Parts: sequence; C-alpha cells; structure tokens
Amino acid sequence: MIERAIEQLVISVGSGPVLVHSDPFRAARLVKPVRDRNAYLDSHIDMICHAGCERALWVPTFNYDFPKTRVFDVHASESQLGPIPERFRTTAATWRTPIPIFSVAGLGYDPQPRWGPGTDPFGQDSVFHELVTQDGVVLYYGDTFQYNTLVHYSERDAGGPLYRYDKLFPGKVIMADGSTIEGSLDYHVRPMNMGLDYDWTRLKDEAANAGVLRHLDGYPEILAASARGLNDLWTSNLADDPFSLLDASSRSWAEPKVNELGRRFVLSDFEEAA
Repeated sequence: MIERAIEQLVISVGSGPVLVHSDPFRAARLVKPVRDRNAYLDSHIDMICHAGCERALWVPTFNYDFPKTRVFDVHASESQLGPIPERFRTTAATWRTPIPIFSVAGLGYDPQPRWGPGTDPFGQDSVFHELVTQDGVVLYYGDTFQYNTLVHYSERDAGGPLYRYDKLFPGKVIMADGSTIEGSLDYHVRPMNMGLDYDWTRLKDEAANAGVLRHLDGYPEILAASARGLNDLWTSNLADDPFSLLDASSRSWAEPKVNELGRRFVLSDFEEAA
C-alpha cells in the first residue's frame, strides 16, 4: 500500500516532525482521479498525513505579499504555494506560525516561533532550526526538491550567504486571536535585478549519494531527506566553498563580485536604502 510505503520511507530518514513540499500534479498517479477538486486535494492530504500525523506534520503556507503590504494575517492571508498547502491550511491545520512570508501550518507539535523586531525566519528560533535539531524529515511529495527552503537555513547556519544581503521589512502581524503585533522581518534577499539560483539537479544527486536523501522505490516523484543530514552536508560544503550551492550562471557573476568587494554583499551594493 502506497501510504505505508511513504510512511516507511519517512521513518528511514528521521524521527522528528515532517515538513512537506508538495505538487499534486507531479504526484497525480498516487490518488484516484475525481471530478471534485476538494475531494482530490483531500486525498493527497490524507496520503501525506499517513507520513507525518503520528508525530507532527508541517506544511509551508508561504505568502509573499508582506514586502508590499507590510501586513500578514495569520488567519486570512492565503498560502501562495499551490492547492495542497492552502487546502491543508483551511481544513486540516490546527495552527499556523505568525512569520510573514515563511509561515508554516501544521498538526501536532507547534514550534511557536516568535514575531517581533528583527525576526529571522531562518534563525535559531525558526521552524527550520526546530526541524534540524529534532531530527525532522523533509518529504518531497511530487519531486519537489527544488522547493527546498531549508537551504536558506543552512546558508544562515553557515554564517550568512556571501551572495545575498540582509534587508529589514517592518510591518505588523494580525495574530490568530485577532491581536496585532508590530515587528520586522530580517530576510537575506536575492540581489536586486540579478539572477541567482541553486544547482538543484547537482544538489539532489549529492544528497542522494551522501545517503541523506532517498526516493521511494518505483515512485521517483516521492523523496524524503533527513533535515539534519541535509543541513550538515550543505554547511560543510559552504565552509569549503561559499558558492557551492549555486548554479554555474549565478556563480559566474556572484563570485567575482564578492571577490572584488572583499566581503559579503550589503543592501547598498544593489539598491538604495528606504
């Protein structure tokens, strides 16, 4: 039974919370097609629940409007990551973190990251730190390795990426209970007007070869990785080569620019301060 096989795959790579990056279209063959869209999405959510609901199930429900609106509403701001996260958020989840842009909804253990001045979505108080330290698992449901937000935690854990810069986004969060809390998000952003991407194909192969990423036999669209194992691999590689995560095109401009400056990028290298 496919549900049991996914559960066993997850068990094989970690014992902690399960964070799911999903794409129902790439995982379409795992559930029976039906005309009712919500019923179809619920079938996928049931499949995912078999993998994580016995411990803790976390689903990214990111919303990218905060830099423009400067408001994030825990209850009302929709997920912009596709149909499964939004359906999960509105029908299954019992909590959602109050972190703008990088909000996560879940069942079971709530990591309760704090929102306030200088909140780092990839810092020591983040969901991603909890995922790594608690022997969590990242489940890629639908061959979604390229959606790997954990990479930003590894960049921060390694000391901060040379090829990004920190930018503060002040604003307010409307909490689940209706109260409002002012704060700011400290986000290491891509350099403005520059192409920056990761070599996901190579990184996926490296993680598999290192034994921290595994796929489900007969179902290459289902993969799972140890969050701690991935983080250890990436922070080690970054210590040896600060540009090791980037694709060739991104590295071709970022490395010479960093070498020219002799330091990590700062905001004024690419944009005017607000």
